[in-house]
Amino acid sequence: MKTVIVGAGVSGLTLAERILASGTEANADITVIETADAPGGLARTFSVDGYDFDIGPHRFHTANEEVDSYLREILADNYVKISRKSSVHMAGRYRNWPLTLASVLGLPLLVLWRSFIDLFNKPKIPEILSFADFIRSRYGNNLYDFFFSGYTKKFTGTDAENLHVDWAQAGVNRAVIDKRVKADSLLSLLKGMLLPKPVETKFYYPSTGGIQTFCNLQRQQIEEAGGVFRFNTNATGIVEENGAVTGVELDSGEIIPAERVYWTAPVTILYPESGLTFINTLLANISLKSEISVNNYQWCYFGQDNLIFSRLTIPRNFRADCVPHGRDSVVAEITCSSDSEIWKNPESVKDRLVHDLKSVGAVRGDDIQFIDWQKIPDTYPVYSLDYKQRLSSIKPPDGLYLTGRCGSFWYNNMDHSIAQALSIARGEDYRKDFWNER
Repeated sequence: MKTVIVGAGVSGLTLAERILASGTEANADITVIETADAPGGLARTFSVDGYDFDIGPHRFHTANEEVDSYLREILADNYVKISRKSSVHMAGRYRNWPLTLASVLGLPLLVLWRSFIDLFNKPKIPEILSFADFIRSRYGNNLYDFFFSGYTKKFTGTDAENLHVDWAQAGVNRAVIDKRVKADSLLSLLKGMLLPKPVETKFYYPSTGGIQTFCNLQRQQIEEAGGVFRFNTNATGIVEENGAVTGVELDSGEIIPAERVYWTAPVTILYPESGLTFINTLLANISLKSEISVNNYQWCYFGQDNLIFSRLTIPRNFRADCVPHGRDSVVAEITCSSDSEIWKNPESVKDRLVHDLKSVGAVRGDDIQFIDWQKIPDTYPVYSLDYKQRLSSIKPPDGLYLTGRCGSFWYNNMDHSIAQALSIARGEDYRKDFWNER
């Protein structure tokens, strides 16, 4: 069967590798189309002058035994286990995330008092429809106003009142990573803070290169099994006949015949009339001449309106040799729309970026060697209030499968993409609402 997989991210690569490795399709004819010049998708690594920069804080953690086994099969001995250390910057200070009692007690007294009152006086919302409804009903008005509202608007470009409740279901509780820790309510946070010993979460991370090493290993196995890659190639649509897919159309006008298409690229390429939208991320990969002691986290969230970035990642805290010896680096994530001046001309915000980084202590003086700007389009789906209706309006023809974060418009993690691909490769159905399994 002629199979075309559009997108060489984690989902597309896992599908290709598993189909070829299954032995059930000995003569499988698989072509993987990728718009970039290398595999990885949203899990790429940019290597510049001895520095490895991932697209944000990518790492592997899963409670799914099948996914865990697959990760170790692909990585073989090429991985290290690292402990998690993440932070949130609130009220002028770095605080551990998940929150600890010590970090919360350092918040302004008025914030603490109002949050305490919210434990007993959270608003009663009859029907939880929006992200704002969810946060207010679980955490109270105080934390909503103090952190969630501003951060959400800054990150998504959309008011929390206009985001579907699934944005919370997919993101908030899962943001703590480990299923042994809950953050789905103010009471859950309080219980977590009072635990006698914090839960230590372990990650897999490649022992060489960045997170893309995993994707490179997948590519190697796919090519050894007879799969074909076409990089620097843009798929613009599909060709169908009598309600079934017959090929994939490229921007050059070429049509690649296909009896089966797995589309992991943005679904909006195929169905622009759906009105679905994505967030773009502008990365500032910053090399530093010396180590900055305050950057002792792996990643940190910044909700303040006056800061241009929403998250910082410190590569050396994933693996020390992601930077040259004695040096440091920072990955700053700036979310924006494709028609914004920031996206069109990143250099226009360089001075502001440096100023904001200095204000939180992430860089100092003339420590910056270079800034490598990378535009990463379609990084997060935006769950508008009517996104489910928009999704349901899409009716793929026979033989077309929408999958992965971008293809199925699903705010997931890499482990979920792998689990989804493993299920599809076996010909089974899969659940997209993995966050509800917590």
